Amino acid sequence: MSKLPQNVTIVGSGTQGSMLAFRSAAFGRKVCLYDLSEEQLSNAMAKIKGWFGDWVDEERLSPDMAATAFSSMRTTSNLEEALRDCDIIIENVPEVLSLKQKVWKELDQAAPAATLLTTNSSSLKASDIGSFVARKDKTFNINFMTPTTDDLVEVMWNDNTSEETREAAIAFLTAQENVPIITKKEIKGFSLNRVWRAIKKESLKLWSEGYITPEDFDRAWMLEWGTPHGPFGLMDKVGLDIVEQIELTYYDESKDPDDLPPRALREMIEQGRLGEKTGRGFYEYPDPAYSRPGWLKGTK
Repeated sequence: MSKLPQNVTIVGSGTQGSMLAFRSAAFGRKVCLYDLSEEQLSNAMAKIKGWFGDWVDEERLSPDMAATAFSSMRTTSNLEEALRDCDIIIENVPEVLSLKQKVWKELDQAAPAATLLTTNSSSLKASDIGSFVARKDKTFNINFMTPTTDDLVEVMWNDNTSEETREAAIAFLTAQENVPIITKKEIKGFSLNRVWRAIKKESLKLWSEGYITPEDFDRAWMLEWGTPHGPFGLMDKVGLDIVEQIELTYYDESKDPDDLPPRALREMIEQGRLGEKTGRGFYEYPDPAYSRPGWLKGTK
């Protein structure tokens, strides 16, 4: 049986990175959160402290357990310090292949030889990101949704992923009560996420070409499938800049103009409307319209 990874290094302390650090710490892993920006690290830890408070309120953790987990976390902007004794690295830098390749090469050279290396990328394949690394047998893809509130994680192996790595990855995820959904061989975007991408792409097209408003589309979606938000609300949660980056990776591969994200999305990004993290996207936060009683049936 493979060793259960205990020491986790999260590379990148943005929205997903901070959530992943919280999730691992909440389930007893020793977590180091790494970022070049000390300000970003400070902001991330403030959010993480708030999520621990939420879990205490929900009685998922006792106050003592939450305090112990939070105090056990460490942050650093020094890469050598971040990788000391780590068993698994989860990389969360922007969805740009050349950037991820550069980061992975640095991680591969600096991390202990036995350390697993994965990316929380929803659109780029680990085999492409890791084309320059030596530890190809220790690489794979994961794609978390909202780790603070749901348990789903997509996992994808590549041709180089060893059986030992697969066992260790599944053990790590199940130990923190994630539910791994396996894509058994590599394809751009995983399985579930490819379907979500098709929905996202068509939703953006219908909105940008003036066929429907985000509110009406989300209302229809929520009424039909009973979800807490629709595709536009979910894009706000992901971050509209991240949505655009992901769409551009599909265009970079296909060169099909139909894969280009709409100009209207770029205009929102240029206005600083990135979604929940900036307080405004398709909706305004922290009180989005879709969360209000009566909104769903149009009575507000």
